[in-house]
Parts: sequence; C-alpha cells; structure tokens
Amino acid sequence: MEPTDYVARLRAQAGDPGREEALRRDRKVRRLRIGLAAGAGVLLLGGLGFWLADVTGERPPYEPYGAAALQEDSWPLEWPYTGDMPFRNSPASGWAEGADGIYVPAPTASGGLTAQEITAVLEDVKALLVGTNVAEDTLAGAEPASALALLGPGGADEAVRKDLVTRFDPEEAYLDESGIRTRGTMAYEVSEAGELVVRVDYAFVYPLVRAEEGHEVLPGSPEVARVAVRRQFTVTSKGGKLVLGAYASEVANHDCAAPRDGYLHPLFAEGRWKAARAAGGTQVAQADLYDPERVLANGPGHCVTPSGT
Repeated sequence: MEPTDYVARLRAQAGDPGREEALRRDRKVRRLRIGLAAGAGVLLLGGLGFWLADVTGERPPYEPYGAAALQEDSWPLEWPYTGDMPFRNSPASGWAEGADGIYVPAPTASGGLTAQEITAVLEDVKALLVGTNVAEDTLAGAEPASALALLGPGGADEAVRKDLVTRFDPEEAYLDESGIRTRGTMAYEVSEAGELVVRVDYAFVYPLVRAEEGHEVLPGSPEVARVAVRRQFTVTSKGGKLVLGAYASEVANHDCAAPRDGYLHPLFAEGRWKAARAAGGTQVAQADLYDPERVLANGPGHCVTPSGT
C-alpha cells in the first residue's frame, strides 16, 4: 500500500462515527477479562487458605504474632514470658529477691528463753529455708546436706524431707538471672514445755529458662517459665535441732505427670497449653498461691493448677 493511500485510510477511520463505540466495547471486554482472572485468583487463594486451616488447625494461643510491634507488658496472658520481663503479670514482681524476702522477726525474751537463744533458732529456720529453696547449688540439683542437717532425727518422714527441697534438673532448665522472688511470714512462741515453736509460711517464685538452646520468643529473649512453691510448716527447737511438725506444700506450673525424680519440671507456654487441652472440659480447681490467708491441704507436694504465677 502506498503511503498516501495508508494516510487516507487512517483519516477515513478517524472520521468514522462508529469507531468510538467499537473502542468502548473493546475496553469493556478487556476489563471483564481482567476482573474474571482476579476473581479466580482470589478464590484459589481462599481455597488454599481454607485447606491449610483445615489441615493445620488454628494458631495455638501461646504462639506470639507481631510481638516485636507490641510492648511486652501489653502481651496477652497466653503468650510466653521472656527474659526481658520474667515476672510480667505477676504479683511476685514486687517481692524481695531470694533470701532477702525471708524476714526473721525481732526477738524478745520469752518463756525463760533469752532474745539471743530465740534469735539462734530463728536464724536456723531461715538457714533451712534458704538452703532448701534459695541456694544456687540446691536449685541446680545438689543435695542441701548442711541445711537438712539442721533437722533432728525422726522429725519428719523421708517424703517430707525430700519435699522440703526445691531442685531443678540442670539438663532441663536453669534459673534466669533475674533471680527468685520470695514472700512470707515467720512467727514464734514458747510452748508450755518451754520449747520454742516456729511457724513458717513462705512462697517462692522461680523464673526458669530451658537448658536446650533455640527457644527464643524474640531474638535475644529466651522464653521463661515461672514455677511457684509454697510451704507452710511448724518446727520445734529440741536439743539444738529443728523437729518438723505439721507440714504442707503446694507447687504450681510443674508438670504433675512427670516422674517423681526429686526435681520440679517447669511447664513452658506450650506445655501449659497441652496440659489444658489434655484436661479437656474437666473442671479443675485453681489455687491462688499468692493468697496469704489460705491454709494449704496437709501433706507434702500437692501439685496444683495455679490461678496465676
């Protein structure tokens, strides 16, 4: 075709009154095709998402999402605790640390005993509590021989003597550097027989980190589990030894199904969730280890479901 003829043909098409209508119809068809393709893609993705949800189930509540975008103190209760805020949402955050939370009452002479004699017994009771529940070696699995030596023979059966000690398997977990939180009371009186009787009620909260590496909630922030232990007991000073009388204890956030191997086995976020699922719809009574007025059931080592740790 000659150039002059091609130009003439373009001019004729431009002047055709039906040309704009043809172009409009063409644009409409193309938009419809694009819309249908996009809709098919959405349906495909939706079907894939439904299939994934059906196969994998819902996201467990203990798995954080977008955690780095939130301040940790605003995280949901189900989310793990970390080494940055190991006592998040816990009353124990304001307690004294370790042995500093075990207060010895100021003694006064009573019942024929001098203040110095009473002080010596009270200090032995504190040493017993520290050696069995606070000492680093004990928590790491060692036997607190010197602390248990403060007890007189026959003052408690073997089960109670073992239960007095808080220990963790060092191959499973170790104490977070933030340390233990402790709170409680110690009181004394002189019996009619002239013997000093000391009553103890103390709670200990332990933040623990898995010994196995690779369990970080956020980069550089390992997950922390809190185990709470509460002990109520009475000791009587006889012949320079402490004779254990009434005794009760509770432990919370410990794996109750674990073997009785002398260690406490902390439940981390996933473990707590699995334990709750295993319980199903069973109504489990919860214990508040922070309630200073609550009297524990008599006996050693009651494994309880905590209202919080």
